[in-house]
Amino acid sequence: MSDESTEVKAVEAPAAKTENAPEEAVEEITEENQVEEKKEKKTHMETIVITESPKIRLITAFVMLAGSGFVAIYTLWQHYEIGAWIKTLALSLVIFFVVGRLFELLVNHFDTLNKNTEDAIKAQEEAIAQREADKIAAAEAAAEAERLAAEAAAAAALEAENAENENPNEFDSFGESDDFDIGTDLSEF
Repeated sequence: MSDESTEVKAVEAPAAKTENAPEEAVEEITEENQVEEKKEKKTHMETIVITESPKIRLITAFVMLAGSGFVAIYTLWQHYEIGAWIKTLALSLVIFFVVGRLFELLVNHFDTLNKNTEDAIKAQEEAIAQREADKIAAAEAAAEAERLAAEAAAAAALEAENAENENPNEFDSFGESDDFDIGTDLSEF
């Protein structure tokens, strides 16, 4: 349907022969597309809500139909009159509806308890994993700090050694070299 309406508007716009008409047609088409997109999104959200727990929702119907079916077959074998048979069947439908609904509520309750327990266990596991990660990070930080301290100590020792070599003391020769190059020929000595 939306394709037809867009075609109609596209045909009507050139018939008007105004400069703004094609722009208006485009604007109307985009507005319709936005409305359609909103409807699609809304429908999609409703689908998610409806299909949240389809198995549990069928418990009441299954219990009601199964129980009433057994009652109907039993009353049929006992040759109840039609009026009594219909009253008995209607009463059994109501009773089994209530029983099925209670059973459904119990299943929902236990399902919620199990889900909460699983969430609590997951939270505890995440907390334990976080603590272990924090311990590992602390150990790595301590090792890094120790490495940096060792580097700083080595740098300080190198700095002190360089400071000693740069400062001449009374035994230094003030630029004269103590190393003598005597060469490889030792015959003169």
